[in-house]
Amino acid sequence: MKNWIILLLFGFIVASCATPKATILQKSSSIFVIAVEKKANSPMDIVDVQLSDGSQWVSGSFQYTDKNGMKNGLLNTKGYDSFGLKVSTPELSFDPIKAMISYRTEKDGVIKSFLVEFDSNN
Repeated sequence: MKNWIILLLFGFIVASCATPKATILQKSSSIFVIAVEKKANSPMDIVDVQLSDGSQWVSGSFQYTDKNGMKNGLLNTKGYDSFGLKVSTPELSFDPIKAMISYRTEKDGVIKSFLVEFDSNN
């Protein structure tokens, strides 16, 4: 029984470390910048970015940038431990408080998502 608990705990730690982390900053009413951190040896193909106020959701168009926000022709995120996303939306009728980033880690693989809360200091 002790071994199962140790394996379960180890699995939880590994799974929590594998999830990418991100921060988001609102640059204007329709431009947002997301900084993503992940393992450098893991590819990450962004599928969709959605912004929400908790009840309404809207998808934004995005482009990859380097970690300083400069336009980047990044086609494969493998080898990078961080990258940015510049997200553009139509004029929003609400103030977003979070973003959902949907991604794949392999071509035509399962789509995964994670939620990013806006920093209250922005």
